[in-house]
Amino acid sequence: MPKWKTFTLLSLLLTVAGFARAAELNADRQETFSYRTPQGVVFEVTGDGLSSIRVGGRQLAHGGWSVFNAEPWFKDAGSGTVDTKQLSEKSITIVDEKTANVFHRKGDVECITRYTFDDEDVLISARVENRHEEEALNVAGFSGLTFDFDRPPDGHMMVQHISYFQAHGVGLCHPGHWSKIGGSYAVDDSVGVGVSPWKTGLMRTLILWDYGSWAQDQRENSPQRRLIYFAVAPVPPRGARTFDLKLRISKTRDWQHLLEPYREHFRRTFGRVRYKADNRWIASDYMNHSQQAVSDTNPYGFHGGFRRIDQPEGVAEFCGELIPALQDHAGQGVILWGQGGDDPRGAMYRPDFDVLPPEVEANWATLAKKFDQTRLKLGVCTRPRHLAVRDDWRRDRIIDINPDDPGHRAMLWQRFENMIDKGCTLFYLDSFGSSFEDVKLMQFLREKMGPDILTFAEHQCDAILPYSGGYSETTFTAAKPGQPAGYRLWSGVRDWEIYRYLTPQSQMISRLYQIEGEIPKDFEAVEGFFFRNHITPLVPVSGFRRLGQCGKLQPSFVDQHGQWLRQ
Repeated sequence: MPKWKTFTLLSLLLTVAGFARAAELNADRQETFSYRTPQGVVFEVTGDGLSSIRVGGRQLAHGGWSVFNAEPWFKDAGSGTVDTKQLSEKSITIVDEKTANVFHRKGDVECITRYTFDDEDVLISARVENRHEEEALNVAGFSGLTFDFDRPPDGHMMVQHISYFQAHGVGLCHPGHWSKIGGSYAVDDSVGVGVSPWKTGLMRTLILWDYGSWAQDQRENSPQRRLIYFAVAPVPPRGARTFDLKLRISKTRDWQHLLEPYREHFRRTFGRVRYKADNRWIASDYMNHSQQAVSDTNPYGFHGGFRRIDQPEGVAEFCGELIPALQDHAGQGVILWGQGGDDPRGAMYRPDFDVLPPEVEANWATLAKKFDQTRLKLGVCTRPRHLAVRDDWRRDRIIDINPDDPGHRAMLWQRFENMIDKGCTLFYLDSFGSSFEDVKLMQFLREKMGPDILTFAEHQCDAILPYSGGYSETTFTAAKPGQPAGYRLWSGVRDWEIYRYLTPQSQMISRLYQIEGEIPKDFEAVEGFFFRNHITPLVPVSGFRRLGQCGKLQPSFVDQHGQWLRQ
């Protein structure tokens, strides 16, 4: 071999070896970006991502932050084909004194994460590129940061074993019945942590605080938690998507301060309340009895007396019973449950809520006219998410409607429009309010209804409340050893406080559903509990004996237009 060829080959080998050694040295040499907040919290970012958070000399969090394919976490989310298992390359670039970029290559995915610091907050913006030729990355997960609190933390912290998600799927994410609030906060005795999705639009996300150990005797007793963030939005093959998350670390441990970034995100995403809440008390009554009540003289199974709205005299009695009570005690109106009687095909309460028996249809104009003449509102029970279809010759089954189907939406709106044309301006939304699909459907309904029609969803997540009020039930529990007597709002008083913080003009109605034990004579009236917590009392006709107390208390909390005197 000629000498020049030997020399060239040797030079090439030395060059390749040099590059390999340089890469090895670069991997060993972890350049560190450091940011100190005005309050003294120190963040460190390395090639592993956000690697350390120190507060008052102690390390609050350590580890890193990296993307992974989270499809295997969730039922029916995908096969997990897009590979993110092995980190093969990492680097950090310091942009300025408040910004650093971290690059990761993991299997089929490349991710550039920008960390932008501002006062107590860090915005983590991850641009995920899916280099797989054929498969999408349907659920992106981010993890690697472990928090060591000085005691088991308190706060709004969602946690559940992976097997739960694998059994139930992405419907557990926010907005949904399990994750009702999209932001999160955690506090110990010295520091608070707030976590919020950022710039997601209407998208499923989940902030999870995994236990440091799932051993039976540790779990909630351990001060260690692992932060995980899930975003359910596909990154297409050979495509990219950016996922943002905001983290606040503060010595101010007040929950409102920690959730402030989430409130900003929430209002940007869902906006203001789009209905005019009226917080004067509302009456309710249950018209249908049962199939056992069906007879030749009661063909629709109504309760007797003034609830027989299939008879003209029943309507007259109903108006004579309710209208004076509403007028005398400054109520706003009534919501009827079972306005069509008890359907022999089942599926109570019916999705075809606008279909009334002929006799009820004939009497409805009289009912609506009397309420309208006295400036009182009339409302009915609905079931907006469902369709009734035949299960067999005698019974129906219930299926979900598709909120993205224009035909389904038009069918549903026609039902509401029919009842609005019949004089209804109040609607109870049965089996509705706490799912991603419900939020989309309620956005459509609210746009069609305008602000003057009030609706109350049986179940809530925070994202439904800009479009619909909520409905809850309340239980009184007598005192027990270690537990004082008190009222319990089924939707949760703290959750309702958070909802109001996010959407101050939203509305919640509730009725006293259950009394466990006996309410002491000198104990606070349930209406006092409701008004103190900005909850509109829903008073069943069977509870009208309490109207004197309700009418006495209401003027101290609510003005004549139904607005709270104190926010």
